[in-house]
Amino acid sequence: MSLVTEELERAGTDLTPVQYAALTAVHAYPGIDQGSLAYVIGYDRATIGGVIDRLEKKGLIVRRIQAHDRRARALFLEPAGEELLPGLEHKVALAQARILAPLAQEEREQFLATVAKLIREDLPHSLRS
Repeated sequence: MSLVTEELERAGTDLTPVQYAALTAVHAYPGIDQGSLAYVIGYDRATIGGVIDRLEKKGLIVRRIQAHDRRARALFLEPAGEELLPGLEHKVALAQARILAPLAQEEREQFLATVAKLIREDLPHSLRS
């Protein structure tokens, strides 16, 4: 987490790793609700609201009332969030490369494939593509 935080700071943002994860998940699943977002990024459902509050205050995310359930809020990236993400992907990739540096290339590929499989198998059915 500290390596990702360091790279995000180098990019000139004040985002935390969990905020970055939330932005990327909302980008991948426009209209996702807060509970599903918490699940997708592996974060505590009880405190995800604070993460969303901070991203909303920064003008990066917007909550909209869902048509089928007026109590639920759908999450979407604001234009500023859409603009910010591409510039951060490289920085986070640098952090990931630093994290994986002790592994040989074959070990990195195997590790990443295993993590991807775990994530795919753990996603709620409603979010699988």
